[in-house]
Amino acid sequence: MNKQELRSVLKELTEQKAPAAQIDLWPAIQARVQMSQPAPSRGTIMNTHSNLRLKPAYLLAAVLLIGALLLAFPQGRALAQQLMHFFYRGESNLMAGVTVTPVKWVEQTPGAAAPTTTPPPPQPTPTGLAFEADCGRLNNPHCSVDEIRELVNFPVWALPTLPAGLHFEGASGGPERVYLVYSTSSGDLLIWQEPFTGAEGQLNWEVGADAEIHSVQIGPVTGDYVKGTYNGNSSPPVWDPEADFQQLRWVDQGVVFNLDLIGMEAQLSRDDLAALAATLTDGPVSVNGQPAMLTQITPTPEPTFDPRTLYPLTLAEAEEQAGFALLSPAHLPETYTFIGAAYDEQTQVAESSYIYHHPVYPDAQGGLVVRQQLAPAGVDCDLCGFTRRDGKLPFDAPLNQILKMVPQEAIIEMVQVGELTAQYVEGTEYNGGQWDPTPFRKRLRFQLNGVAIELWSDSFELSKADLITIAEDLQ
Repeated sequence: MNKQELRSVLKELTEQKAPAAQIDLWPAIQARVQMSQPAPSRGTIMNTHSNLRLKPAYLLAAVLLIGALLLAFPQGRALAQQLMHFFYRGESNLMAGVTVTPVKWVEQTPGAAAPTTTPPPPQPTPTGLAFEADCGRLNNPHCSVDEIRELVNFPVWALPTLPAGLHFEGASGGPERVYLVYSTSSGDLLIWQEPFTGAEGQLNWEVGADAEIHSVQIGPVTGDYVKGTYNGNSSPPVWDPEADFQQLRWVDQGVVFNLDLIGMEAQLSRDDLAALAATLTDGPVSVNGQPAMLTQITPTPEPTFDPRTLYPLTLAEAEEQAGFALLSPAHLPETYTFIGAAYDEQTQVAESSYIYHHPVYPDAQGGLVVRQQLAPAGVDCDLCGFTRRDGKLPFDAPLNQILKMVPQEAIIEMVQVGELTAQYVEGTEYNGGQWDPTPFRKRLRFQLNGVAIELWSDSFELSKADLITIAEDLQ
């Protein structure tokens, strides 16, 4: 008899010995408390008030017994569940406990690539991801439900039936926690679970101050539901209650469950999610526990984009075409390196580009571009500050006009670059004029010695203060 069959038999025997619908805990508790009281002496008139004064040891034993009985049966677990809280609102919408790693600055040689940063020694795999070698990473798991169950010492619950369009991607994790990933064409459903130990951090997760926490019923127990998540496109992350991200957390059968639904709000509402969670089983799930193969055809890999193709010139070549000496950063973070320059004959804008290359996260994107243009006195050049516009720009608007003008909702901040006054804007415009104020994109514009200069950063590593420091250090 395997572990799964043993669990099924034990569950059936338990139900036969103590059917949930027939359990009444109070008579047993009452009888136990009465047995703990001293019998009255013969011929003594009973004093109701004195009989209620139980000895501390008996009272403690009764309380412990009540707790044990409550947790032993479904009704008791449901009552205990109502006393648990799985989320709490923080004092603000900023993610607490985020520490920003200080930027390490290194000297730059104008027009030369920086030395390759030495990657740090490999770190040991966290226990929560110890099964990566056999089951794949969380973004690409491939173990079946039966396979992941054989790797851990606690019951793993899975969906026995799936809504239309949802398929099982696979499972992974480690000996203390496992992840089950389900997907559709529009989003993902992540179910992770671990044994409930009562350790700090298992319950009562912090969410943003604007989060709405709802109690929901999941079968016989109660859980907490929250819509929203921390926006990782800001530093520190900011709580976004409108994000298409739903979380459901609860404890049942000695297991902590966390269900994350990403990008599928139109398909599964809060009540749908709770109803789906109530169907989880630690029994057989048949074909729904086998990773789905969406296609047997190996997809053609997309061509890798090389940003160097946009900056084919050396710094000297760009200077020759622009007709003036280009300024370069004297110092940059060690994760940035010069990749090339470019010059646009039509706009007369020269650019030098520095790509962001992280030694630990090679797939990280971003960079810094220094854009420069001669700015004759009395002439409004493309880089000579930002201007606001009303309405949306037409799709066929020239690029220099798009980059110069920002919508009304954009904040143009006046900052100091040494003794110079500069304009600073955070945010990105996309989808036909929709403005996103997320500070991933930062732009700083000022004029120096008859040259209009813009520092354009697409990265969370560089802050506004860092950008000003680079501007003050141009040479």
